[in-house]
Amino acid sequence: MSASGKPFIPLTSPKDHRPASAFSGPGGLKSLIRDCFSLTTWLALGAVVQAVLSLTLSPRLAFLPAFLLLSYRALTAYATSIGWLHNPLMDGVIRKKFSAQIPDEVGDFGTKPSNQDIVVLLIGTRCNHPLGALSEGARGMLPYFPRMAKDLDTHAEEFGFLGMTSWLNSSAREAQNEIMDVAYFRTVEGLTAFAHSQYHTDAWTWWNNHTKKYPYLSIFHEVYHSPAGHWENIYVNSHLCDFASTQYRYVDQTSGKDMWTSPVVDASKGLLRSSRGRMAHGSGMEHGPIGMEGGY
Repeated sequence: MSASGKPFIPLTSPKDHRPASAFSGPGGLKSLIRDCFSLTTWLALGAVVQAVLSLTLSPRLAFLPAFLLLSYRALTAYATSIGWLHNPLMDGVIRKKFSAQIPDEVGDFGTKPSNQDIVVLLIGTRCNHPLGALSEGARGMLPYFPRMAKDLDTHAEEFGFLGMTSWLNSSAREAQNEIMDVAYFRTVEGLTAFAHSQYHTDAWTWWNNHTKKYPYLSIFHEVYHSPAGHWENIYVNSHLCDFASTQYRYVDQTSGKDMWTSPVVDASKGLLRSSRGRMAHGSGMEHGPIGMEGGY
């Protein structure tokens, strides 16, 4: 909110259609393939390609592709860093302090933060085969994840599905790391309904029929139910990620049409300035006494 007692101010415009969840971003498959092998393996593959070029072309021509690519990347990075070129990495970044709050059925955010329950599902897999995602078992199992994500997008209102993001563990080992999807639901009942639906039981059946054949496949899930007043979030100079990437349907009071809105609201003033304030347990001024008026 901009001042005490005033409604939270949305920072994005509503849409007349439901955007696909963040799970469906363009980088998923490339990241998965890149994680199949270690850095040394990829370098060795590049060396083999370079060796083949050296055997089939003159030395100067064989050197040219790598030189041109690296030169292009270096010049582009330099020109972007000094402002000569547009920086695509900043596309979608909101250069403010903001929070994600849940709107009501008419799209209003009201004055009370953390005003509804949320349910968080962490679900993922790891392949312990030398070929990683290229192994037989992984090729059979992995397609179920984007398929279920698409089904959730299509039937979002039926299951109370709000959105999903995808993550790759970057610390467990050098390659073939676990993949985890983070999904948000309105209720445990909605999540359970999806788990028992055909959209999920197809994957469930595949797993039960193949788990003995592919012991190198691991799966897991965790579920967390956060009651109203027991969750909060803050983002600064960020794109719409995590809970901020969720979407909410409401009925426009003027046209009567269904609309979808992002949960992103201004958090630079009022209750949303502090963690306790964002859980409706404080005033938003809790950081003042310790000299951190601009705290989070």
